[in-house]
Order: sequence, then C-alpha cells, then structure tokens
Amino acid sequence: MDNLKLIDMKIRDVNSKVKWANLKAKVIKKPIASIVYSRFDHNPLGLSNSTISDETGSIKMPLWNNQINMVSIGDTIQIKNGRVKTFRGELQVSVGKTGRLKIIKHKPK
Repeated sequence: MDNLKLIDMKIRDVNSKVKWANLKAKVIKKPIASIVYSRFDHNPLGLSNSTISDETGSIKMPLWNNQINMVSIGDTIQIKNGRVKTFRGELQVSVGKTGRLKIIKHKPK
C-alpha cells in the first residue's frame, strides 16, 4: 500500500478505481459462514460474505475466520485500510492483512 494517509469515505465514493478505504458502516447482512479452501495451502477457512451500508449505499464485505464471530447484524463497524476490489463482478471491501476492523457500536439488544 502506498504511504498515503487515507481519509474516511462514504460507500457511494468507493469504486473500482479506489484501492484502499476507511469506512464507517452498519452490518446489514451476515450469511451463515461456509467453509472454503485456501488456494495457497488448501487449508479450510470460514467465510461469510456479509454486506455493510451507510446512508449513501451498501457494499459486500467478506468476513474470514475470527472476524465472523466478531460482528453481528446491526453492529456499526469501522474499517481502516480496507482493500477494495471486484470479485465475481461485485465491488467489495475486505480487511485483509493490513486493515483493521473495529466495532464502534454493538446492535441494541
């Protein structure tokens, strides 16, 4: 990643030309996790292709392994240095190795 200071963005501003993003959004969908196998070492990995939204739009956000149990539908999260890419024709943002995922506000009980 370039040594640029990332600014907070709205989901509407995320597009295929953006490579990295800081976002604050609410988790609106979190499917039951499935098992996929790493293309590098074929180890099993948990994956939930979740969706997050803010007042400007929504975007897919894959949750991997420990991240899956970290968030719930309705939680407000903050993503720092999220990696933006297109996967199977859909734009998505993932935390990856260099990003951070933080719960700002848990869903009301």
